[in-house]
Amino acid sequence: MPNEADFKPYFIIPPLASMLMGALVTFGLTTKHAYIPTPSPVISSSNTVSAGFYNTMVILLMALVGLVVVYLLIRYAKFRAFAVFKDAMILFLIYTLVTFYIYEYATYYNIYPLLLVVTFYPLSIGLTALLGYFSLYSNSQVLRGVGIVSYSAMAGSLLATSLPPVTAAMVPIFLAVYDAFMVYKGLLGRLAESMKGTVGRSLLRGLVLDLRDTAIGVGDLVVYSLMSSFVVSLAGEAMVMILIILVLGVLLGFYVTYRLLLPFRGYAPALPLPVLLGFVPVIILLHAV
Repeated sequence: MPNEADFKPYFIIPPLASMLMGALVTFGLTTKHAYIPTPSPVISSSNTVSAGFYNTMVILLMALVGLVVVYLLIRYAKFRAFAVFKDAMILFLIYTLVTFYIYEYATYYNIYPLLLVVTFYPLSIGLTALLGYFSLYSNSQVLRGVGIVSYSAMAGSLLATSLPPVTAAMVPIFLAVYDAFMVYKGLLGRLAESMKGTVGRSLLRGLVLDLRDTAIGVGDLVVYSLMSSFVVSLAGEAMVMILIILVLGVLLGFYVTYRLLLPFRGYAPALPLPVLLGFVPVIILLHAV
């Protein structure tokens, strides 16, 4: 959910980096035919349309619950409780992602020294501390970007490869609709109104990537990564061509969002146009292929 600002060319770096990193992480595992289980017991592993609707509704409900918690803590000025809750959840997420990918890559690429207790846990904790510091506490916009893009890309890749393909295809589309509704009619819009300005964005540090006078949400970067990871995991021989189409479509949608949607309220949903211009054509192409 970007905030109002004149568009600068470097604004495309976070979405572009999240897509490319997600694609690379996914490619490294799919080439080894890695088995990745579904991310939650409440998610169905069935690759059917009905299961896809069910899984998508579960994910939307999780997103809504998280948003409500954030909104209520900020609405009632529980800033310290919010900061502790936010930092703890982000650090836990980073640790989970880091340990998962170290284990998967060490296992499938036979890097057995990384699986030893004396190396696995120190490396996992060290990388978690590094990315956590970059994302939450660094005053460098570049380092903050590295941290947030890294964990967003890993999260998107994990979703794309652990969810059944039908679900992974449906999630970005439904989240785009959810994003538009929540920004213009729901809690995201109210949160954006109350968080305008540097102070508001500093409170949300780690949940949004602040680039000078503009910001984009972590959730948007996760979905961008999910889409590119989905292409890598399913496109086969046409992967490079379809991935280029996706990236160009998403970046075009991101640019048009800034130019056409931001002037209305000073904030806008960052998913609908990128999904419409980037992911929907990809789904059509993959179906045709």
